[in-house]
Amino acid sequence: MPSLPGRRIAAGGGRFLARGTAAKAYEAGLLQRIVVIEFDSVAAAVACHDGPAYQAALKVLNHGAERDFRIVEGVE
Repeated sequence: MPSLPGRRIAAGGGRFLARGTAAKAYEAGLLQRIVVIEFDSVAAAVACHDGPAYQAALKVLNHGAERDFRIVEGVE
């Protein structure tokens, strides 16, 4: 089950594509936990991240985890 922020992301239209520690890492890659989420658009991802539901979920966690949240435009 996703974390509270994860549930807020799903409610905001995010679709989890991958979640876990990398199976292999090459070049400068790191064997760290990673989550890949797809949104319909960059605007939808920004709206979800900046929205009150996700921000409230982060406050509940009180910095319980370090997050590196990046929004990247996809390719077709």
